[in-house]
Amino acid sequence: MKKGRIPTLIIAMLVGLTGAVGAAELSAAGGQGSLTIIEPDGSQGTGCPLEHTLVKAEISGFMARVEVTQTFTNPRKEKIEAVYTFPLSSNGAVDDMVMRVGDRIVRGAIKRREEARRIYERARDRGYTASLLDQERPNIFTQSVANIMPGEKVKITIRYGELLPYEDGAFTFVFPMVVGPRFIPGQPVGKQGTGRAADTDAVPDASRITPPVAEKGSRAGHDIDLTVSIDAGVPVLKFDSKLHQVEIERSSPQRAVVSLKNKKEIPNRDFVLQYTVAGEEIRSGVLTHKEKEQGYATIIMIPPKRVVPEEIAPKEMIFVIDCSGSQRGRPLEKAKETMKYVIENMNAGDTFNIIDFNSGARALFESPKENSAENRAKALKYLNALEARGGTWMGPAIETVCRNPAPKNRLRIVTFMTDGYVGNDFEIISLVKRLRGKSRWFPFGTGNSVNRFLLDNMAKAGGGEVEYILLNSPGEETAKKFYKRIASPVLTDITVSSEGIKLEEVFPEAVSDLWEQKPLIFKARYEKACKGTVVIKGFASGKPFERHLDVTMPEQEHANSGIASIWARAKVDELMQTDWMGVQRGTPKPEIKEEIIKTALAHRIMTQFTSFVAVEETVVTVAGKPVRIAVPVEMPDGVSREGVFGTDAAPMGAHSRKSVRGVYMKSNSVRPRRHAGRPGSSPTGTPGGWEFSMRGAPVGRSVDAMKPAEEAILTETEEKAEASADESTDLEDRSKLKASAALHKLSRDLQALVRAYGEKGKPSELTVGKLKVVEGKITVQVMLGGTGEEVFKKLKDAGLEVQFRAVAGKSVVGTISVGHLEELARIPEVQFVKGVEAGL
Repeated sequence: MKKGRIPTLIIAMLVGLTGAVGAAELSAAGGQGSLTIIEPDGSQGTGCPLEHTLVKAEISGFMARVEVTQTFTNPRKEKIEAVYTFPLSSNGAVDDMVMRVGDRIVRGAIKRREEARRIYERARDRGYTASLLDQERPNIFTQSVANIMPGEKVKITIRYGELLPYEDGAFTFVFPMVVGPRFIPGQPVGKQGTGRAADTDAVPDASRITPPVAEKGSRAGHDIDLTVSIDAGVPVLKFDSKLHQVEIERSSPQRAVVSLKNKKEIPNRDFVLQYTVAGEEIRSGVLTHKEKEQGYATIIMIPPKRVVPEEIAPKEMIFVIDCSGSQRGRPLEKAKETMKYVIENMNAGDTFNIIDFNSGARALFESPKENSAENRAKALKYLNALEARGGTWMGPAIETVCRNPAPKNRLRIVTFMTDGYVGNDFEIISLVKRLRGKSRWFPFGTGNSVNRFLLDNMAKAGGGEVEYILLNSPGEETAKKFYKRIASPVLTDITVSSEGIKLEEVFPEAVSDLWEQKPLIFKARYEKACKGTVVIKGFASGKPFERHLDVTMPEQEHANSGIASIWARAKVDELMQTDWMGVQRGTPKPEIKEEIIKTALAHRIMTQFTSFVAVEETVVTVAGKPVRIAVPVEMPDGVSREGVFGTDAAPMGAHSRKSVRGVYMKSNSVRPRRHAGRPGSSPTGTPGGWEFSMRGAPVGRSVDAMKPAEEAILTETEEKAEASADESTDLEDRSKLKASAALHKLSRDLQALVRAYGEKGKPSELTVGKLKVVEGKITVQVMLGGTGEEVFKKLKDAGLEVQFRAVAGKSVVGTISVGHLEELARIPEVQFVKGVEAGL
């Protein structure tokens, strides 16, 4: 421990709930709504310090200003440090953070992320109350609060602004309440955060975005109070709260206050409020803000009405469906329901194919087939047979779609149905952007708490539109809307220019085709007061379209202060798009990173590289005992616990005496875990995401380094060889396993398969558990410690027929004779071999 450091109790939380690697358990005896902390010595401790979450949103026209206040109370006799992870809007610009300790208020300062961390840690070590707000993803944040005195309340208030989406006469306000479990690809490289997953070479911050999940039958919750005040500017025709019961008070046709009816409701799904306005009264316009020298403008242009063409051009329809474990149950059924309608209602000249993915990607046909009754029947039979299991390897699915170029005589339309529960968001967006060619991608978010940041940006990168299918949404209604959308774009080849006024840094710089009747929104800077015209040009139904908007840029305008932050967020988004992969890997281009930091510091907004820090220096806390406690988060509504973690998986918050368990650990043995700890999820690119537990790691201490895979697997096999006699393995077999160093690299299922294969005379057909031998061969996934053509030649010489190679080259999937598995495992670069389940 650092000299002078005052020890703290650390509580890792998400959504106002916590997330740390297995140092706490939930007590089912506490009942619904109660949370019991188990101390390292097994004794019962006091409860979760997050007492209350208050959300206030004020909406005026297209603009929303949201304030989130988390109240913490320290029930312990020693001081605590609380660390919690929570979601916010994927489109919001976070520009303020305030800490209140008793009657004292400290406003957060925006700093470079590394500098903010140093300030916070120095204050924490000196005993000052301090808070630190980090952005892990544009929609995932981590808040740390140090040195909360016994019995003291600390309130942290975060504010952000955003523009609301408007489509076909309706505005939608979404407040996310839970971060779903993420699939993490890559090889473990250590651990920096309090999450359940190890950081990997593909997702260096995985431990900061993977909080544990509350045990079945209990809740990790707290009270939540949410109020939305609306001044639409035009009459509101109706309100629709999609997933929560609300109370509505209307003071006029244009104004209303909507509040959550049940404040004790479990925060396990997004709050989605849609309100329809008198559409004919929505007009193009401009919002401005100017103080001192710099002015900002948001330009809103309403597009022309849709014109349905008399003859619809034939398309190539590619239907991609996520069949990973997190989709089990209602999410997959809703996706099937929607996809079935789309397949049954394709146009006569269309061609199509289905690609499903989880731990791998498969296609119904080798290439798209014509829309015939026979082919549709095959497709519906294939669709009905799909089951949700395994990981979420999203990258292979994208590569499968893009492997062959789209035909020149028709437009390729890709529908992508998923919850988006992956940790390498940026990599997936980059993959779509790089590989899509001229195809158009239409993601469908299936579920009540999906990853909207990923899905929104897949649509942007793919030149299409996103649709969200809530579990209570009619699939047919969503499918009809999709067909209406792709029949013909509303506007293509869009450009924006100005006459008589000088606009600077207009974002977005490039606008893709507009597929729905939703406003075009541009953010810009200006310096001098002026009057002029903004001109939008494009093509509507193949004919030239042009619209002029007269605007006035004032010398001073104190209203609409959030416009500056929204412009800065738009600029940051534009910069991020130029180097998604660099940001994902933690190695962004230096010039891009510096420009993002410069923009963020000048406008006080959160980014991947800037953080808010606040220090209250009037009171120094007393010393306490160092303890780390994990408080799990809720499982998102509608997501199958068994699909994600398996039927016999250990509780998310559980810990053992010997090891720090990860998300998908089923026992104290070392076994591969997907998604940095999630068995039913998948990564956005490469299939090689494994995590190994550290035997003997002290409970409550983060793991800074992982044992080599070979050593960890060796330990597991030695333990197995010493297991009690009630196991099915006899002493002779165990002795052989222990003597064979190569077999140590095989997963437990594969070891059992090898034994059964030899005992039964090497049959050509054999099923052991979920693994299936066909014509003497088994499908396996191989994790590699080295890459290059020489390595892949060794794999081929050993008998492995490679079917898929990960983008990073660190993992391959292929078939091999069972008799050649030991030879494969002898290759030095092979770190681990796992069987792929039958039917996957």
